Amino acid sequence: MLLPVHSIIPDPDQPRKLPRNGRSVSTSDDLRTLELRQPLVVRSNPDRAGDPDAPAYVIVVGERLWMAARRSGLTDIDGQVRADITEQEVRELQLGENYHHEKIPAMRLGRAFLEYREQYSVTQQELARRTSITPGTIHHYESLIRNLDPELGKKVDSGELTFKEARSIADIDDYSRQREIAGPFVSGQLSSVYVERIVGRAKNFPTKSIDDLLDEVVNGAKPAPEPEPAPPPRSPEPVIRQRKDLEGMLLQLAGQLDSLPLQTIPEYRRLKLVSTLRILDSRVQLALNHLSTGPLSEAGMPPVLVGAAARR
Repeated sequence: MLLPVHSIIPDPDQPRKLPRNGRSVSTSDDLRTLELRQPLVVRSNPDRAGDPDAPAYVIVVGERLWMAARRSGLTDIDGQVRADITEQEVRELQLGENYHHEKIPAMRLGRAFLEYREQYSVTQQELARRTSITPGTIHHYESLIRNLDPELGKKVDSGELTFKEARSIADIDDYSRQREIAGPFVSGQLSSVYVERIVGRAKNFPTKSIDDLLDEVVNGAKPAPEPEPAPPPRSPEPVIRQRKDLEGMLLQLAGQLDSLPLQTIPEYRRLKLVSTLRILDSRVQLALNHLSTGPLSEAGMPPVLVGAAARR
């Protein structure tokens, strides 16, 4: 519908707040916003039932578009009126808009994801389906709230620590260790390109100093050799004491091979299976030769040939 701009108001419960006063946004930015034609979705204003003079519509998504239209002096704006939308659907549309179209601080977006999922008992996978945000992205934002040291969370809000750095460091369980690793990134000593490798080595070597980790990752220093762990004790191999045990095993294997053509085997497993069967085939041929001719003598010939050679 073509809606009068003055009949629309922003959603007061929208978790993301945009500056609505002044001319902080340039005219070129407003024109660019209008050209992008981000969809404007509104719903009926519930306050209108008690106040007929209240604006008719409340914005669900598209507040930036509405603001640009108002600043540009437009009297009408094209929008979609949703009469049957639920509060849960409103929050889902707003979460999708905040992630896809707005530069929302990472910590605030992580809290919004968590609050929505706790309120409506929704999994990360289901929220991803409803908002077109990948489950991995939702997990990374939520990990900032669940796992990151709150002091580092403030660094994310201030821009001293990037989202990429913060979500990698949040994989470390210990807060003090997180602060050690974050130090070089907060101070600007290191670029974000190193954070995943440093965090990976910190997880593998939890007692190694941060200076040694930086030296290994940034300067390529060779780490000190780690002591090799003692091999685990080998369990005794089963011993076949009776001939019927061997025959039973072979018959069972034959039955499994008979059912092989009826199975659907993926490519990566099929190639490995072909190699294993070829090895088995060579062992079967050796066993058949042995059973057919009898055991070999020390010279490597069956007893019959050894005896014939002696008579000659």
